[in-house]
Amino acid sequence: MKKTKKLWAVLAAAGLVAASFAGCGSNAAANAGSSSSDSKAASTEAKSSSATDSGEKKVVKAVTSGTLAPYFYVNDDNELTGVDIDIVKEVFNRLPQYELQIEQADALQGVLSGQYDIAVNNYGYTEERADSYYFSLPYKTSFNEYIQRTDDEPLTSLEDLADRGYKIELGAGSLTANALEKWNADNPDHQINIVYSNAGFQVRYQHIVDGTTDVAIDDGPIIDNLLPQFGLEGQLVANEIDAETEDFLFPQNNTYFLFGKNEEGAALREDVDKALKEMKEDGTLSKITTEYLGVDTSPDEKYFEETPN
Repeated sequence: MKKTKKLWAVLAAAGLVAASFAGCGSNAAANAGSSSSDSKAASTEAKSSSATDSGEKKVVKAVTSGTLAPYFYVNDDNELTGVDIDIVKEVFNRLPQYELQIEQADALQGVLSGQYDIAVNNYGYTEERADSYYFSLPYKTSFNEYIQRTDDEPLTSLEDLADRGYKIELGAGSLTANALEKWNADNPDHQINIVYSNAGFQVRYQHIVDGTTDVAIDDGPIIDNLLPQFGLEGQLVANEIDAETEDFLFPQNNTYFLFGKNEEGAALREDVDKALKEMKEDGTLSKITTEYLGVDTSPDEKYFEETPN
């Protein structure tokens, strides 16, 4: 599952601001993507280019934390941008009956309370979220890497990780923690030492540098950004995860839009899914993900047959 990584050059050209994220998307904490900031200073609108002059549009309010490059972040012009933002804008460009407005706030709570209609925050699927939200069809997938000290021998498997006695720091309930807990249950002779905490990326990575822990497993595009940002190049390195381990940890490593679990949310999801199918078929998802990530991370066609819930 080798991936070509061109992301850092893309982000540098985009004028990236500082990113912070307490575990997200397909390989982080179940409450990931929420932001305590309710600042709405940086908001943007995406209006349909194909809408006619007649007929009143329904306003759809989208919400994002805006702090996870390259997926969603605020550029030097105080505008929201990123691969997730470009995808959701294109979705609503294809739905002329709607006018999209995007704001920064607590995404999960904002949709749950009914203040917002759609959460755009690199969300992966969890049963816990599925109890409270409708999931769209997927709009991108991800790949992950081991983060280790530069002088450390690259890990080759989860069994290797366990047998070295390595400590890994994870949020309880995250997708990675859930997967490694299953590994431990199935492999009593090769137990992985999980240290539970709510620490963010920078703290967790510093813990690897100082030897408090030994490894992290995180999203590849995020890592490409964060190591230079934290000044940890030369101290930590991202090593490839083999395909078998990747499939075990994240068998459907896709990301989705979230909607309120009500009649309005179901109707909006139906329209969004129609646009996402079109974008998969005509190559738009491939084009946008490649532009930001340097590699096509559009989901496999099989995932467009039905929504997760």
